[in-house]
Amino acid sequence: MGQNVAKGFALWGISKGLSLPHGAIDRVSELMFLRRLLDQLQIDCVLDVGANQGQFASELRGIGYSGLIVSFEPVQEEFRILKERFRADPGWRGFSLALGSSTESKEIVISRLGVMSSLLEPINRRDVVRREMIEVRRLDSVLESELSDVQSSRIFLKMDTQGYDLEVFSGATGALDRVLGLQSELSVRPLYEGMPHYIQSLETYQSAGFDLYNLSVVNRIETGGLLELNCFMRRSGA
Repeated sequence: MGQNVAKGFALWGISKGLSLPHGAIDRVSELMFLRRLLDQLQIDCVLDVGANQGQFASELRGIGYSGLIVSFEPVQEEFRILKERFRADPGWRGFSLALGSSTESKEIVISRLGVMSSLLEPINRRDVVRREMIEVRRLDSVLESELSDVQSSRIFLKMDTQGYDLEVFSGATGALDRVLGLQSELSVRPLYEGMPHYIQSLETYQSAGFDLYNLSVVNRIETGGLLELNCFMRRSGA
């Protein structure tokens, strides 16, 4: 009975052109799925790749995750802010470097909107403000050296690298047996040159033994179509 009333009210609101804050609703729903997945997989270490100023890590704490967080952010200006935030949390540490498929020095393109900075060239270059040389490392190498004290076998890999997620994933092959779940930003329409299509990304994760757990909307184009999605994946059988 209650569901019918709620549905009837929703239909009435839609017929009247009622507008809801879809972005906020989508984000709340996504965080609920994230908390559920972390609990189901008993995650005790989250690798926050593409941390920017620590927004994702702060949300993790906000939804009740109390385990270890390791953040990676290569842009110096953003890392300074990130460092101030994780300094007060003994269960959160960070590294000023990018992750990729090889160890190298590489140029990152800094966008006016910091969260849009990328190792790939943006298709729309109007918001590019500067370029910066950064260090790139493989994740499996970093886990073996700088994070050798982290004994967790229940890792969640969050990637938000503006088109570079598959490169990050490729550099994690030596440690994938410890990764039980992952989050990756998928592009339906390309924002950067050479970035993978969302179907290619999903196929890569699936071929490595991960099943799709949830898809959520990150951004839409002006006409309402999809621009970017976040996917949650979990290891098959985990």
